[in-house]
Amino acid sequence: MEIDQTAVCEVTDWHHDVVKTACSPGQKVLFLPNSWGNEQLPVVFAAVNCDLRFSVAMTVGGVACIFAPIAGDTNTAGEESNGTKKE
Repeated sequence: MEIDQTAVCEVTDWHHDVVKTACSPGQKVLFLPNSWGNEQLPVVFAAVNCDLRFSVAMTVGGVACIFAPIAGDTNTAGEESNGTKKE
């Protein structure tokens, strides 16, 4: 993955499927939600959208980081995975 410092991808939704449609891996991403009130939202965004090998700037109102989509975010049926393993 090559880091792109030339452009910023701005999003208002934390869901990884929305962000990966708008942003390219390695691009700077700026998450500015339309509404406030959930102080956990920035950390949730960072967990599912940021490459945590690089710095993450986070406040209660937003996040700036390097975008890295979740690897293997769909199951074999093409359905979205919630990250839990079924036995």
